[in-house]
Amino acid sequence: MTSDRVLIFGAAGHLGLPVARWISYHDPDTRLRLATRNSKNQTNLAQEFPNAEIISADYLDVDDMKAALDGVSAVFVVTPDFLDEKQAMENLVASARAAGDIRVIVRIQGVLPNVKPSDVPHDMRDVGGPATQHFVARSILNDSGLPVVHLNMVAYLTDDLLRWGNPIREHDLLSMPYNRRAAWVDPADVGEAAARIILSRDDRHIGHQYDVDNGHDVLEFDEVARMLSDVLQRQIGYDDSVETWRKLMGARYNQLWRGGEEYFLKFYEFEQHREFAARTSGTLGWLLQRPPLTLRSWMQINAANLAPLPS
Repeated sequence: MTSDRVLIFGAAGHLGLPVARWISYHDPDTRLRLATRNSKNQTNLAQEFPNAEIISADYLDVDDMKAALDGVSAVFVVTPDFLDEKQAMENLVASARAAGDIRVIVRIQGVLPNVKPSDVPHDMRDVGGPATQHFVARSILNDSGLPVVHLNMVAYLTDDLLRWGNPIREHDLLSMPYNRRAAWVDPADVGEAAARIILSRDDRHIGHQYDVDNGHDVLEFDEVARMLSDVLQRQIGYDDSVETWRKLMGARYNQLWRGGEEYFLKFYEFEQHREFAARTSGTLGWLLQRPPLTLRSWMQINAANLAPLPS
């Protein structure tokens, strides 16, 4: 195989790490440049990928970005919530142009099908965040003329259930306001799809936006709670009240993002208004050349992580 150097942003995360693992296993001649700003994650990556180059790179620092992209031929891009996407993607575009020999950039997006920026409520547009930031990134990248492929996750990630897991473990309760339809997808499957696109060296992917979900599950959250009950073999209740969510989850959201509690309440309400956009497709299965992991299968694999806390 041709020896490439692939830059993976968020390389220690639940999307970037599967990209690195798939490429390392399926094409060990490919050189990996793994980007993470967390020193503990850098140590862990160096242990798992001893032949990889481990770097720290800030999307908002143009010098960091130029150094990160120098000499690479493919890039995997995933960004954190509430990032200044305009500055970040302008830095990425400028650095990619300076690098000169990039054959593909795979960018993770998270936009519901058939949703336009004008559909997002004004107060959310002013703040930025997940409801709007991907539109900004997509516009800049599409206008850049660079070889970009978008993997648009039109679904909740299965491991979101772990992030919402404390009420499940402590109170046998799934707390999620604004009961609504949602598709699901396993982050490892999304990472593998990105890696397959990178390793395919097939420029027919360039310019496409692939909307990805697991092709199987579109469920309301009360249905998710019933599925959890069946898999965990204990009764998991469902509470869609804003008050319960604020009590159980609000502090965590504010700790992760300033104003996160209020923002995500508005975001979930917006999703409820757009819930008929949730759907399944065979796109991810086609990219993977196999059936994606279903939500029930993910629950079965991860049941121990949702077990009751020791008394």
